[in-house]
Amino acid sequence: MTDAEQPNGILSLTWPVAAVAVVLTALSPFVVGAGEVRGVAVGGALATANLLAVGFVVRGVLRGALLSWGSLAGVKFALLLFVTYVILKNHWAGVAPLALGYAALPLGIVVGQLMRSAPVRREEG
Repeated sequence: MTDAEQPNGILSLTWPVAAVAVVLTALSPFVVGAGEVRGVAVGGALATANLLAVGFVVRGVLRGALLSWGSLAGVKFALLLFVTYVILKNHWAGVAPLALGYAALPLGIVVGQLMRSAPVRREEG
């Protein structure tokens, strides 16, 4: 079984994070107003992309390539800050809608963990 096929990997949480981002985007007109839906969607997309990047960095670190993947983690973080700066500077999204969309990351991780099935007991005999 490869790392991508393992049910307990970080990358398996991508779909719950994306699903929570879609739900938050759908509910956002009631929270931040109809004009800010795009900001919530952008925040959700950033959250999903960030989780994917973290998953690939963690996978690389666990395989033993610490130095190159560690530097990639720093680049990933700098890129996340830069993209957020550009979004806010150009007024493509407000701070609150962007933060609401980015909240899909922790909420999606929690939902993904809750949806995992309990360990199956094996009977010996």
